[in-house]
Order: sequence, then C-alpha cells, then structure tokens
Amino acid sequence: MRKMVACILVWLVILPVSAAHEKKILVHLTPAGEEDLGSQEIIEPGSGILNKSLTSPPIYVSIVTHNEEPLSGLYPDFVDNETAFWKHRKAVIDFAMMLSDEGVKYNFQSDWNFLLAATLYDTGDADTNGKNIIRFLKEDVGVEIDPHAHETQYNYADVAYLIESLGVTPSHIVGGFIAYPPEDAKTEYFREPLTGWVYPGYQWQADVLWGGATSLHQNEEHLWISGIWKPKDNDNFLVHDDQAPLPHIGNYQLKHGFQGVQDLLQKQQQGELEAGKIYTQTVFVGQNKLVNQQYIHEVQQQIQNLSAHTSAGLIQWVGLAELIDIWVTEYNAEPNIYPYQNLSVQIEKPKQGYLYLYDTEIIALNAEQTVVIGPIEIRVSTNAESVAFLVDDELKYTDEEAPYYYRWDEITCGTHTVKVNASTPYGNHISDEMMLFKLF
Repeated sequence: MRKMVACILVWLVILPVSAAHEKKILVHLTPAGEEDLGSQEIIEPGSGILNKSLTSPPIYVSIVTHNEEPLSGLYPDFVDNETAFWKHRKAVIDFAMMLSDEGVKYNFQSDWNFLLAATLYDTGDADTNGKNIIRFLKEDVGVEIDPHAHETQYNYADVAYLIESLGVTPSHIVGGFIAYPPEDAKTEYFREPLTGWVYPGYQWQADVLWGGATSLHQNEEHLWISGIWKPKDNDNFLVHDDQAPLPHIGNYQLKHGFQGVQDLLQKQQQGELEAGKIYTQTVFVGQNKLVNQQYIHEVQQQIQNLSAHTSAGLIQWVGLAELIDIWVTEYNAEPNIYPYQNLSVQIEKPKQGYLYLYDTEIIALNAEQTVVIGPIEIRVSTNAESVAFLVDDELKYTDEEAPYYYRWDEITCGTHTVKVNASTPYGNHISDEMMLFKLF
C-alpha cells in the first residue's frame, strides 16, 4: 500500500513536466493483368523541368508484352489456328516498330504456344526482312527476348529452347512467376538450373527475376514495388538479402503502367524520390490489346506525352537486361524497395495527452503524456494484416484480424512505452509508439 501511495505522489510530481515525451511513427520497408490506359492526368513539364533533371533520380520505364498459352475463349491456340498466329504476329511487329520509332525499348515475353507455331509456320517474309518474327525482333529492332512460362505443359527451359530453335539466344530473365503466398512461391525455384520437361536435353539458368505476382494477379498490391532488390527466400520476398543469388525488378503499378509513371513523376517532382536509389516501372501490355491498332496508337500518344520528361532525363525507357546492367554499374547494386501502397498504422486509443479511468476517456490533460488508471484497451487503425502489441519492448499480444486491439490489464505504476508493429505477409512493416503513465 505504501509503495502504491508513493507511486501516486511521484505521478503528481512528474505529470506537469512530462511534455518531453512525444509520439513517434517509425516506418520500415526491410531491405537485408493488363495495362488499362484510361484517361490519365498528365503532369505538364514546366520551366523548372531542367532543374529537376539535375537533382532528381530518373524513373526507368520498361514495356513488356506476353503471349500466353492457349485458354479457351481468351487466348488462341496458335499451333492449331495458323490464321490467329499471323494476325498476332503482325500485331507484335506493328507494336515493336512503333516503339522503335519512338526510341523506346521493348521486352517480348512469350509462352510456348506462339513460339512453337513460329517454328511450324514462320520462315520470314517481306515484313521481317526474310526472318522469322523472333529473329527480326531481336536482330533488326533490338527487342529483348525473354522466356515466359506458366509451366502447365512446358517449363521455362522448354520455352528457352524454342526461342533458341528460332535462331535467338534467349535471355536469362524470368518473365513472370508466383511470389506469394509463400507455400506457392517460386522465388527459390529459379536458383538452380532448370531442365526441360518436353526437351530434357536442354538446360536454362535464370539470372534475373521479373514479374513476381500472386495467382491470377489477385490481391497483389503489396507486391507493387519500384526498385530492384534480391529477395531473401520464399517466405521473405520483400526482404533484401545481399547473399541471395537473383535480383528482382519491381513493376510498381503493373496493371496501370502509365498511371504508375505519372504517380512516380509526381513523387519525383515533389522531391519524394531519394537520390542514389533506382526507381522502376513496367508498362505491361497483354497480347489481345495489340490486335487493336487504335490501342497501339494510344500507347504511342502516352509515350509522346512524356517526351519532355524523356528529353530531360527524368524518364529513361530501358529493356530489363539493360536495366540490371544500369543497377550494377551506376547504382552499385544498392537495393531499393519503394512500395506503391504505403503502409500506415496509428494508435487510436488511448489518445496522446488524455486521462483514462478504467478504459473511459475522462479529460484532456495539460501535458503531452497520457495517464491511464486501471485497465485500458489499446486500439489501432492500420492497412496491414497483423499487429503486434509491445509494452517496454516486451511482446504482449499479436492480433491478426481487424479490428486490432489489446486489453492491457496488468497492474503497474509507472511510465511505460507502448509500441505496435503492423506488418504484411510480404515482409514490410511499420510501427507506432507512445509513452504513458499507468496506475493500477
């Protein structure tokens, strides 16, 4: 009893001078679909754009297309439908030539079916200088040719074999893979050489990861990252590990590529992009879009709308292999994990500078320190998926379902630090903390 009375007297003494304690928010991003153009708000370059080009890190933009394996009602079987093959072949050539005219690099990524059809039907014509489409894209237009595989029938090594059989050395870039959830992730799968399933005499080794996603691209916004890093393992895709063998190129807003460019440009102009860090954005285009000439024209318009930023060096159009070379030579392979969807967390209850009596808010105090008498329910607002509650760095409870709260009913007398760590399954986290005086 005497100890508790003494504690109360101490509280009465320290309360008026407790304003030195302030609430802190700590942010941590641990380093260690198809494009819908829509109507875009164009950031118009002003007179200060040249000055920006001298002080702001550039945004590296890559354009990537996929040719998928057959899917009824969506993607044709090019092997069985030669007419569809020639139609899509022309669309890819038109798109590649438009990008070439605009000085924009291009990564063509195809699954097995289109490539197998090319081996059957394509010996070259006047449109491709007598070469098959893959040789023409690579040799005459400078397109980077990457394998892409859903690995339902043909694996990545098989697709790389088909590219090589068409006279082109395939890149060693993984053109899309499952990165989440961890039990389905293939981040570690690509660390070893792959042997073909259909062509078992052929091996292919990945050097670079691109396109880490969820199945069917559902609920993957937390994976939308600008930058390059080396994912630690299947369980920690967004954790950089210098010892990991394969870098991953972030797509940022993969489904809304040009919107992502505009978003990064705005952050660039506001000084939010850190100098010395690499920033990336992929504009992804699905194969069915390309058969529409109007769509190709719209992409061209988007590129031309960004010409002033390109001329000033604020945007650089790069191929994926070229981008990795830039990261190594100009950025010393320094990781950057810049999220599209920023995490947020806030301790909503108790409020800073209030008195609480048995979980009820009583009055605002003439001090910044919160005073709690009796049990208190600590409540948190966040867009994360898990919240850990700590008192004086001791874990008290982890809540993995909204609403996030913890009832602290420990009998104590003194000043304590309450901290909440909010996290996502992808490895990024954020924390909020406050100091309070608790009695009983």
